[in-house]
Amino acid sequence: SSGINAECPLRPGVVAEYPESGDVWRDDALDAQMGLVKDIIHTGRSVKDTYLESKAKPEVYLTSTEPLQAFLSIIEDLVGCSTLQLNQPIPLGTAVGTVGNKCEVHVLVKGLVDPVQEINRLKAKRETAENFVSQVKEKIDNHTDKVPEHVRQANTQKLESLTDELSTIDTAIANFQKLAV
Repeated sequence: SSGINAECPLRPGVVAEYPESGDVWRDDALDAQMGLVKDIIHTGRSVKDTYLESKAKPEVYLTSTEPLQAFLSIIEDLVGCSTLQLNQPIPLGTAVGTVGNKCEVHVLVKGLVDPVQEINRLKAKRETAENFVSQVKEKIDNHTDKVPEHVRQANTQKLESLTDELSTIDTAIANFQKLAV
């Protein structure tokens, strides 16, 4: 058999074979969902920490096309928010973080940040994202037949993700401009 052999620490000289589980315990869809949940938690905490003190418990709004209902209580606990809403209208005054092109995490910071400062920060972030878009477009334009298909697909996905991020940044700038008035 192809299992890994290991010497038993309690009985030297005895070799036991490790059991194999095969793929019976593997769930690729659940692994992907948990990866997304981990990324949402990371993004939510990052946005929260950027604007608020660590013990603050803001309202958080998620927009996602992915099925996340089963994970909302976990996300709420680990982000450290007072309430977590999924696919509900986003109020004015939220700071936003993106999770690829699958999800946006909005943290309510209205009254806690200076809108003008936030607009300037977002404009700088937009400029950086635009530079990345230009770099990826240049890579795509320079693709030859020698570039493997998986690299082409990765670059195309990266461009889509960056385009979505630009759209999210533009929306955030527009929302903070409404608050600045």
